[in-house]
Amino acid sequence: MPLQTSSPGKPATTDEADGVVQVGVVGAPFGVNGWAHIRSYTDPPGNLLGYAPWQLRGETGTNDPGWMPIDVEAQWHGGGLVARFAGVRNRDAAVELRGRDIGVSASVLPVPELGEYYWRDLIGTAVVNKAGVHLGEVQRLFATPAHDVLVVVDDIGERLIPFVSEWVVAVSHGCQRIIVDWQAEWR
Repeated sequence: MPLQTSSPGKPATTDEADGVVQVGVVGAPFGVNGWAHIRSYTDPPGNLLGYAPWQLRGETGTNDPGWMPIDVEAQWHGGGLVARFAGVRNRDAAVELRGRDIGVSASVLPVPELGEYYWRDLIGTAVVNKAGVHLGEVQRLFATPAHDVLVVVDDIGERLIPFVSEWVVAVSHGCQRIIVDWQAEWR
């Protein structure tokens, strides 16, 4: 059974203080009526349409860079997602939102099935090989066309380990440890 993660392209992060998971980002304006392109970090991207309410992270450098719930209209258009946020009714207002993070409460996300993991749950997990040698901790993940890749960091540097069943032997319950079939000298 292949291992799967649920957040391609970018690891979703959880803001522990308020339990919000970053699931996308606002892109370039679309048209003149306040719509904007949306880059979804969900797999598949359309899953983002099923999560509510959406929240926007405040602008960096403002008094409140935290998350704020916002009403949104979102839909598929031309093979991608577009959205229009409450109070945004023209292109200039949509430009102001570009680059803002989109989040949802962690409680609205489905529980991963057996053998599936949210990237956010793997970050910081200790990685050991079958001989019990500590190889480091998962710093981040990234997606390739073939599979996801664990970036495992120790005091010496990083290892890139494919997140596939050929190399990943087990992920412990609660994602506290990942056991891999990987030699300590492989970098």
